[in-house]
Amino acid sequence: MTSGHWSKTGLTLILLLVCLIAVNVIAFFLPVRLDVTEDRLYTIAEGTHSVLDGLQDPVRIKFYFSRSSTELPPNLKTYAQRVQELLEEIEVISGGSVTLEVFDPKPDSDEEDWAQKYGISPVTLPSGTLVYFGAVVMVLDQEVALPFFDQRRERFLEYDLTLAIHKAALTQAEKIGILSSLNLQGGPPIMQGQPSEKWAFLTELEKIVNIEMLDVGAEEIPEDISLLLVMHPKDFADRTRYALDQYVLHGGRIILLLDSNSRADAMSPMNRMGRQPLLQSRLPGLLEAWGIAYEPEKVVGDFQYATQVNTQAGVLRYPIWLSIPSAALVQDHPLTTQLESLLFVEGGSVAKAEGSSVEVTPLLTTTKHSGTLDAMSLSIMPPQQLIRNLKPDQQKRMLMALFSDTFKTAFPKGRPPQESTEGEDTTPDTPMKREHLAEAKERNSILVITDTDFLTDSFSVQKMNFLGKTIIQPTNDNLNLMLNAVEYLSGSEALMSIRSRGQFNRPFTRLLAMQHDAQIKYQAEEQLLLAKLEEVQKRLNNLQQRIDRSGRKEVILPPEVQEEIRQFRDEERQTRRKLREVRKILRQDIESLGNTLFVLNLVAIPFLVGVFGIISYQRRISGRHRA
Repeated sequence: MTSGHWSKTGLTLILLLVCLIAVNVIAFFLPVRLDVTEDRLYTIAEGTHSVLDGLQDPVRIKFYFSRSSTELPPNLKTYAQRVQELLEEIEVISGGSVTLEVFDPKPDSDEEDWAQKYGISPVTLPSGTLVYFGAVVMVLDQEVALPFFDQRRERFLEYDLTLAIHKAALTQAEKIGILSSLNLQGGPPIMQGQPSEKWAFLTELEKIVNIEMLDVGAEEIPEDISLLLVMHPKDFADRTRYALDQYVLHGGRIILLLDSNSRADAMSPMNRMGRQPLLQSRLPGLLEAWGIAYEPEKVVGDFQYATQVNTQAGVLRYPIWLSIPSAALVQDHPLTTQLESLLFVEGGSVAKAEGSSVEVTPLLTTTKHSGTLDAMSLSIMPPQQLIRNLKPDQQKRMLMALFSDTFKTAFPKGRPPQESTEGEDTTPDTPMKREHLAEAKERNSILVITDTDFLTDSFSVQKMNFLGKTIIQPTNDNLNLMLNAVEYLSGSEALMSIRSRGQFNRPFTRLLAMQHDAQIKYQAEEQLLLAKLEEVQKRLNNLQQRIDRSGRKEVILPPEVQEEIRQFRDEERQTRRKLREVRKILRQDIESLGNTLFVLNLVAIPFLVGVFGIISYQRRISGRHRA
């Protein structure tokens, strides 16, 4: 190849490098962003746009992060930058409705005082440094605090921020209605029995929302109820079912708890006094209209999730008591994320009704080692026989699912007539407050959970008496599941459309190995310095104790003792300084490794691709000349 060709190649490489730098500089200053990530991680969801578009009053977001702290771990710095960028993006797309304020709460500052007043909780680093990393959303006199941005919830960062904005913008407190055939509130004893206690889940729920208990014969659901919890529906009158039907069509959401063998129902005082009751949930007409297929006579068991229980025959694994690990839960959904374990007891399963257009989102399923038993057999067969009768059929079954659709009425003829017994006069109909709808105007969602016993105290909490007060200690995540469900379903449809954003943290495995090597390199020196510091402090303490034992308040120490103390103090200061230097060098090495790999990843690959292209081009030119 001639020198002219080489000069052209060199010039091309220089031009390529200049173009690469120019493109990066222009892209940095342009107010345009392009999201090319696989899961669209940096694209604001439509649900967030909808919430921001619906704001009636200005929103202030105060973001607190201890940016000036010298002890911050690199991963926390990176995540804080991600949080601030998302907050800035929300401010931009809000069109002036949202104002972001960023604070660095230094120790003993006014910013630190305000952060604590707003409920932002600091975390303590191993060095003892306090770090603030939270926010407060303010609308008029409403405040919603995000005490700490946990990196484990990074996939739900946009959801958490949008939920906080939605809550702060609410003009009135949310009210949850409960319609249940179970005695959730407890009460006085019947005859010679023990008084029943209020369910712990209800106590916990009352801490976060207002609750209104509805009569099982309710003929209309109050308009101010944003979410309705329907537990173990059984023998509901036609008009009550019609009220539920119209509540859903008018936009109300329902958490529906069904059960194929409700132990709580069986243990209720009224059922224990009479004949063997039917313990299955039933909601005829409505389930079919909502696209929900449910067999109330079937109880689900799963050998893989079998729970160890004590029986008269000893300890056995009982497959119709399901100990459900986190791996069985959908981890990319706000409702089920970060739940570690659940316990479902003798529940059923649901499926999409044949021919239905409803969209089903499974949230909890069994394994292929599951099967069903006849619910009535549980009251007449011993556990060992039930285990033998349970036959896995290689099918996965849904224990919890979200059903979403533009629902249609189960009562096309309108409100059913009043039910009356023979000889009774019917009272005049009270007019309905809402018009009858044959079809919902908007899409809606219903959450179905196929167990009620998982919320009873026996299977969710342990109660302890401490100084006359009852302390509730959760034994699993059953209560957390219910609290998550209430928070999720009480939000807007826009909030529910915000899903997990995929995996943000895709670490360089080579970088992690290099960081580990750096830590090993300095760990031995750090341990020696810590041991030396401990020894110096111990000797100083011993010397101080000798002085204290002299019994004199004023002691003139001999010159040699004073010199020894001075040497100890100097040695202590030098050791602490060396320890700080070692830790500083370690942090700098780790950050340097990360920066080096970042630059290589940004520049080296495009550069190599360019070089490969130029070489290929030169070869083609050379081939033409030879031809």
